[in-house]
Amino acid sequence: MPSIDRKGIEELRDSIRRFRQTEEPRLSFRVETDLERRIDVIYSIIFPGFKKYQFYFNFTLTRIAEKIDYSPLKVLIYRLIGMKIGRGVFISADVILDPHFPELIRIGDYAILGWGAKFFTHEYYDNTYQMGRITIGRGAQVGAYSVVRSGVTIGEMAETSPFSVIYKNIGKKERYFDKQTIKGYVKNNMGKK
Repeated sequence: MPSIDRKGIEELRDSIRRFRQTEEPRLSFRVETDLERRIDVIYSIIFPGFKKYQFYFNFTLTRIAEKIDYSPLKVLIYRLIGMKIGRGVFISADVILDPHFPELIRIGDYAILGWGAKFFTHEYYDNTYQMGRITIGRGAQVGAYSVVRSGVTIGEMAETSPFSVIYKNIGKKERYFDKQTIKGYVKNNMGKK
């Protein structure tokens, strides 16, 4: 498989810059390159030059914040790296907020992020890299150990069940229950005698 050339890398960087200036929910692009160069090529596109070191710094700070129980310090750390977090937000311990694109995460006032929930602004599958905004509405509740994928909006006062995989938008005041996950959890943990 041929590698992406310098012109292709510059075009993808321009696409990312334009995406960041819009309100589009997500951006995807193919990464056609040799297996051995895949990570280097992806990083050269999304973290050119100094931005790679900024990512490492953000990653370190988010790992520290992840281990802090609820605290204004935790919220401050996330805000310092570019996340938009409203007043009175409760971020439980072990929550992962993706450090790849912190500016793509917005959490509304008084939202609650349950223990161990994970929020990913990027994903890679089938040679396709996707980045996307995550918006958590005012007063929304994300259940413990849930996974929120890139490009998702959870509406104001919406709720998701624990262990949910959230891959689509959840409307205002909507209650989302990932039936497959809950069914498996109950079967494996509560159905035993």
